[in-house]
Amino acid sequence: MILLKTLDDFLHERFGFYFLLILLALFFFFFKFRIWKRVVQNGDTVIDATCGNGYDTLAMLKMVADELGRGRVYGMDIQGDALKSTSSLLDESVTLKEVILSRI
Repeated sequence: MILLKTLDDFLHERFGFYFLLILLALFFFFFKFRIWKRVVQNGDTVIDATCGNGYDTLAMLKMVADELGRGRVYGMDIQGDALKSTSSLLDESVTLKEVILSRI
């Protein structure tokens, strides 16, 4: 425990406010799916404003798919490669039933 406290003090002195931002970013990265599961429900419409590699888009798709086909996922990105990557991942990962139960 003392080692962790010393490391925390060192990083805080060295990087100050940026250290806090890094910690918040790491926290969000590791817990975002837990947060989403409390907010996103079957049949919802969600937007992935930065598709990137497509993994978040895929996770959202699985959360919104419902039996009535009301769920929607809108993915966008300014980088063409990100859109291609997302499209490829979805083609490989999404079943026909999931395509029917939600709109991509």
